[in-house]
Amino acid sequence: MRNVTGRVDRSDPAFTDALIFDYLNAFVQQEHPQEVQIFENRTWWDFTIDETNVDPIPVDLDALGFASINSPAYISYTDPALNPNTFPLFWYMDPKQFYARWPWNNVFTPQQPTYVLYYNNELTFRGPPDQEYSVRISAYKIDFSFQDGANTNAGSVLDGTGTTNTSTLKNLPRTYLTRYFAYGAALDILSDFGEMDKYNEVFQVYRRYRAQVMARTWNQLQSQRTGPDF
Repeated sequence: MRNVTGRVDRSDPAFTDALIFDYLNAFVQQEHPQEVQIFENRTWWDFTIDETNVDPIPVDLDALGFASINSPAYISYTDPALNPNTFPLFWYMDPKQFYARWPWNNVFTPQQPTYVLYYNNELTFRGPPDQEYSVRISAYKIDFSFQDGANTNAGSVLDGTGTTNTSTLKNLPRTYLTRYFAYGAALDILSDFGEMDKYNEVFQVYRRYRAQVMARTWNQLQSQRTGPDF
């Protein structure tokens, strides 16, 4: 990032290591999940619901560490002795279609939920649960961050005292992501300081590394045929 942006003087108080890590973390946690969604960050959100839950259930993606949640979604009895099977949940994000089937102001008999609406950062299960159930929803996680910025990620290569930084960098991302992260964060620095000519030059290289990151996901998915979700 320092080489790309020309901020090579680490003693410059305007561009300390802490500031560089702030830009890096901002890109990794806020922009990267919108730019590229890699296969390995697809995961599950597992939780339980029961008759005591608020309805609808609020969803805080930031607190959960997810960029998004989506179908498929499943539900099962928490106690497998009652029923060992797993059942798909019909996933809706359009309240018009959902409430055409489940009118919003009706009172429904508690039962095993079969439908769920994700809207307004809330989950509405219908029918409402009559006991404890385990729910599993597909999610995209945000799992990269350089914890505590320069305070934690100091030493070794970062200050020229070694040849590896794996012992001091916390939560280090996979190697194939690092140049994409670095060039993406560098673009934000150049943009914030109005260096648009340099920005346009760097953007071409950034596109190359972004495509290389996506290639791994494309290669993973190309053997799979997308099936209809009905």
